[in-house]
Order: sequence, then C-alpha cells, then structure tokens
Amino acid sequence: MNKFLSLIFCLLLISCAEDSDSILNNTDLIPDSSEVIFVSPSSEQLEKDLMQHEAIFNSGDLKDLTNDAKDLLKYINSAKETTLYIDSDSIGSKFSVLIIHKDSTSLALDSIQNKQVETFKEEDIQYKKVKLEKSEFYQRDIANLSIFSKSKYAILQAKRSNKSNTKEYEKALDASDPNKTSLIYEDSMNVMFFSEMFSEADLPKKKGNWNVLDLHANESELIYNGISIHSNSEASKNFTSIADFKHEVARFCPEDFISIVSMSAGLNLQNKDTAANLDFLDKISDISSIKVKPGNIHIWNAIDTELVKNRLFQEYELNERFREIDIFKGHFAVPELLLDPEINLSSGYFIVIDHFIIASEEISVLENLIVNFQNGKTLLENPQYVRMLNSLSSESSMFAITNISAAKELGTLEASDFKKGSLAAFQVISEETYDHLHGIIAEPTEADRLSKGAEQIATITTNQPIAGILQFFRNHETDQMDILVEDSGNQLSLFSNKGSMFWTKKLDSQISGKVHEVDLFKNGNKQLAFSSSFQLEVLDRKGRDVKPFPKKFNDALTQPLAVFDYDNNRKYRFVLTQNNKVYMLGPKGNSIKGFDFDGTKSTIIKAPKHIRLGNKDYILVQEESGRLQILSRQGSIRVPTSNNFNTSENEWYGYKSDFIITQPEGNLIEVDQNGKVNLKSLDLAENNRLVANANHLVYLNENELVIDDSSVNLDFGLYTDPQLFEIGRKTYVSITDTQAKKVYVFNEKAELLPGFPVYGTSEVDLANADLDKRLEMIVRGGDNEILLYKL
Repeated sequence: MNKFLSLIFCLLLISCAEDSDSILNNTDLIPDSSEVIFVSPSSEQLEKDLMQHEAIFNSGDLKDLTNDAKDLLKYINSAKETTLYIDSDSIGSKFSVLIIHKDSTSLALDSIQNKQVETFKEEDIQYKKVKLEKSEFYQRDIANLSIFSKSKYAILQAKRSNKSNTKEYEKALDASDPNKTSLIYEDSMNVMFFSEMFSEADLPKKKGNWNVLDLHANESELIYNGISIHSNSEASKNFTSIADFKHEVARFCPEDFISIVSMSAGLNLQNKDTAANLDFLDKISDISSIKVKPGNIHIWNAIDTELVKNRLFQEYELNERFREIDIFKGHFAVPELLLDPEINLSSGYFIVIDHFIIASEEISVLENLIVNFQNGKTLLENPQYVRMLNSLSSESSMFAITNISAAKELGTLEASDFKKGSLAAFQVISEETYDHLHGIIAEPTEADRLSKGAEQIATITTNQPIAGILQFFRNHETDQMDILVEDSGNQLSLFSNKGSMFWTKKLDSQISGKVHEVDLFKNGNKQLAFSSSFQLEVLDRKGRDVKPFPKKFNDALTQPLAVFDYDNNRKYRFVLTQNNKVYMLGPKGNSIKGFDFDGTKSTIIKAPKHIRLGNKDYILVQEESGRLQILSRQGSIRVPTSNNFNTSENEWYGYKSDFIITQPEGNLIEVDQNGKVNLKSLDLAENNRLVANANHLVYLNENELVIDDSSVNLDFGLYTDPQLFEIGRKTYVSITDTQAKKVYVFNEKAELLPGFPVYGTSEVDLANADLDKRLEMIVRGGDNEILLYKL
C-alpha cells in the first residue's frame, strides 16, 4: 500500500511539468543574477560535499543557504548532474535553488510517514508545495528538469536563461571538473573564509572575476583547486609581470601565529598611488606580514640585503644583541611596502637573517621570533604544514595561511567547527588572463600531535652569568623538580620550575663537580650536598645549613665530592680527596670507621668512584702515575692490577661485567673483576668522550656519536661530553654543540627525538619536573638565561 501511495505521489509531481519538447541542461536555468553556483555529478555527491565542507560555508554570504540545500537533498536521489545556485529576490533576500534531471525516482518518499503535496497555479505556472516531515519546499518541472527551493519567488521566476552571462562565467563553468563538485562564484561574493584571508592586505581590485573551485576531501583535509578568470584586459594588467616567489616565510613564523599573508613585491603596489622613490623594488622578491598575539612581524625577502635594509630603514642604530643576533632600532621610511596600511612602523625594530629583513613594532616580538627560529619551533617544522604543502604549489604570487583557532579566539574569524590547531592555506598563481587557485584546510592528526616534540616553555633570567651548576633538584613538598643554578659570582640559587626564585646563597668558591641529592634523615626530605675548594656543604631545600655542616678544611679539596650509598638505604658516605688522600665522612660529618685506606703514592686525578657489578661493590681510585686501585668498601685492595694506564679525561664506568675507560690512543680499556686487562681498538680520536652504565656504552668520536650498536653522524662542531639518562624504562642520550648552540637528544637507538635540535649552550639535565607524563629539560641559553623545555 505504501509503495502504491509513493508511486501515485511521484506521478503527481511529474504531471506538473510544463509542456515543452526542449531538452535543457541544468545550467540553462541558472539566472544571470546568480553569483554562486555548485555543480555536482549527482545529488548524493553534492550532499556529501556540502556536508564535508560545511564548516567553510558557516561564514560569509553562504551562511544558512547551504543548510537549506542540505535539507532538500536528503529527500532527493538523482544520479545525474545536480546544480545548486544562490540568488536574491527583489528586496535582496537570498535563497538557494536546486536543479536536477526529472525522474520518477528523484524523490525518495517510501520511508517518509508524514508527507503532503498541494498543487498551485499562478500566471500559467504550475508548481507544487511539498511538506515532508518537518521540511517544506516548492517544486516545479521545466521540460526535462525539476527545480526545488524553499522560496516560492525562486520557483515562479525560474526560466531558461537568455545566456547574457559573461564569457568569463562560461570559461569558469567549462573549467570545472565534471567528476567533482565545483563551486563557481564571482569575486564580489564572500562565499567562505578563504575570502577573508587577504582582507587586511591592500590588494588590487578585480571586479567581475569569475572563479571555480573543485572540492575534494579526505580524512583530515579539505582541498580546493581551480582558476579565476580575469573579467577584462584592464583586470589582467594588474597581474602582468608579477613574478611568483618561493614560500620561505614559514622559516620565521612562530607556531602560535594567527595569520600570514605573503605576496610579490610588485603586486603589493599595483593598487597604490605613491610618490615614494621605489627604484629598489626589483631588489625585493616578496613581502610578508605575520600576525601574532603580541603584535606584527613584517618580512622583506631581499635580493640585495644591504641595499634594501638601508632603503627601508634610513636611520637606525644597534639596540641590543640577543642570542648572537643584532637587533636594530630605526625609522621605517617606506610605509608603501607594508601589507597592512593600518600599521605604523615609523619607529620600530628589525633584524637581518640571511637575506631577510624582519621588523616589528615590539622588540619582544623579534626576541620571541629568534627563540623559535633557533629552536626549530616554526611553521616550517610543523608536520601538519609540511603535509599541506603537498597540495599547494611551491611558488605563487599571493599566499595566505590562517591558524583557525587563534584567529577565532582573537575575533578576526567567525566561529568555525574545525578542530583546535587546524590550518587554512590559500594561494594565487597569476597568469596574464587568469589565476590558478589552490586552497587547503587541514586538521591536526594524532601523528602530527605526537611528532611536535620538544618545545620551550619558560625562560629564567639570572642576575649574573651562569658559570657552574645547572640541574634539577627534587622538591619533596610538591613532588616536582626545582632548578638549581650557580652563577659567576659564586651565588647558588634555587628556582621553581615556573621561574620563581626561592632563595640565593653566597658560597666561598665555585662548586666542584655536581650537587648530590641526599636524604640524611630518612624522612623523604631532600638536602643538597656538594664541595667547594675548602668546604663540604649540606643545605636543606630552603638554603639553610644542615648541622653539623659545613665542614671546613685547611687544605684544598682537589677532586669533586663523591657520595656513596652502597645499598640504597640512605647510609651515605661523603668521599673527599686531598691530593693523594681519600677521606670518608658519614651523615653526621664524622669519619667512617672501618674504611682504612692509606692513600696513594701519586696524586689522585679523578674523584673516587663507587661501581657495583652484580652484587659486588668496588671503589676505583685513579692515580696520576697511571695506577688504578680497585678497593673494597673497607679500603683494601679488592682487585689487584699491575698495569699503569694512560687514560683519557673520561671517568671509569661499570659496563656489563667490566670496568671501562678510553685511552687517548683510541682504545677502550676493559678490566675484568679479576684484574685482567683487555685493550679493544675503537679507532678513537685523542679527544674522545665516553659515558656508560651497566647496559649502555656511549662515546663521541670526532663527529660520530655511537650509542651501543647504533651511530649517528653529527655536524662538525664543538661538543660537550655526551650525557646518559635512565628515566623510567627509557634511555636518553644528550649532547650539545656549543659552537652552533644546538642541543640534541637521542633515544637508545640513536634516533633524534622529535623537535630536536633546540637552542642551548651547555650540558643539560633531564627529568620529569612537573606532574604530567612529559619530561622536562633545562639548559643554559644566553649567559644569564636558563631555558626550560618540555619533551
């Protein structure tokens, strides 16, 4: 019975067709006044594309109109070309009209319970008013076509077009891909937020241009490709002799940017009436503007950097040197070469990097740009942006990128339904009579998020240059890590991991070696133990002396403090060295009874070291003569050795079941627990650097970093010793090129962690310093600068 009623209903709709033997194309019914048109191979494809791309139409002139179309399309089933156009009535109210090929199965009515149809006739035009569930629309047949709209005016006014549309419109229509949904529109229409991306730039006006964009979508991207047909020869003059430029501005764009606009220098001037002397314009490839929350960044890509710099800023002086880059302050002399005419750069700051002159009204904006540039935390390193480039041309005449979330938050873009972190890019490649158009909107994927890696989260400034200790120290009150730092004035300071200073303490001299974290009272409260030239110090986390410390000595301590905790039971031994003597003090500052070591015949050249191999404890003491003494806990010889070793500056380490160190001659010395010596040739350079633990062997040989059985070739530079960290169940190796000021962190397979290298000038410390699961890293930046990174 339902099928019978549906058949009758469809026949009623078909019967309202106007008598005509003509065979019409969908586009024959598009009125000349229509400024926005969708053409799709089927109603299903059109509905799908309007759904997938709906977020881009939620602003501008198409807002709500595409929703009307989607409401109609859910009842329509046509496998033939389907067209949707937007037009206006006599009072300017916009409406959408759907055109399909007439067919008895065009309306899917079988499953609809509530349906009603009424037939009307006005001015010899027969049409239907259709109610399906909560939807209400009008339908009319003209020849072999059916049209649908929520506007009765549109239905009554529909007729075959007299084809007075411009040739540019016809060319745009012909350029559309018949296998995809295409959007055809005039430049005067603000059809999507791509139209807003160049809004602040003073662009040449191109009235009457017709554009076509083919729509494509995948899981995380919306892609648009098409052309813009210049309306007349006058319009095409705006774009002749405009050279395309390579997209390089992303090198300098911070990841938290709001928007970028770039264009050829000549194009920027096409719409400006200026008396300025711009005879150097051919020395500028392109001009860019980057919006960030604190201000604006202006970039000129110069062919002759010195000439362009001196013409843009005719009066300038050095303001400061930040991270080895000079920042100048000066008077900007050519406002015509700013993309945004509202910007006042009469007094601003600028830097020069390679062949780019980069300026801003605020010096802090340039400092932040330098930080991000040196850390590689720019748009160019963003995998989401790199992925987007696959859908764009490498060169163009105009290029714009918008960080959708940031623009929405700032109010420069209307609300959108895209994920946080989504980026939109649009570019124009100008030819003499038309432009190529390419656009893409990309949402971040899980892979994008995971690959971002290290990011600088804080900078802490010290009063004097950092000269010694820089390490994490556990805060037992918060179960987080604080930051301990020593400066050139022998001031030891403790900061929170947010940068707040807790205290500072003046020391008698510089700390030797590192600061050891101890728990003398076995209650979970941590103290700091370290030695200076003549003192053994123990401080609580508030910087106060822990009695009976400090212990002062008449003779200098010649090696850094070593702290032994044989069984990890907090029965600490403080091990001190004076020339050829070794002293061992307990937690109360008293000498340890039972440690009887008479000293060495020559000077001790490395701090005594406790190594546990299996369940046995060894104390290693290296003499200047080359003799290695391997002692028991009591200070007696545990492993006799007869060799005199010519060792490198590296420490001794316990690796697997042996004691190891390197020689300047390039060998690895292996001493087993019976005193047997093996020299293993690693073909090392004299200045090799070694670090190891029970399971991992790491060494730097010139520019080759070897981690167990894996290796990586670094750029030639001046490197710190490699550092080995075991955190949780993971192994990390860090090394810093102090010449290039780059910090590298690798995993145990010698794979560089995401986001590295980053800026830094010293050895680092790694820890989980806060309450989340990501690690933190501290490193010296400038002389007075602690940089905190999150991995």
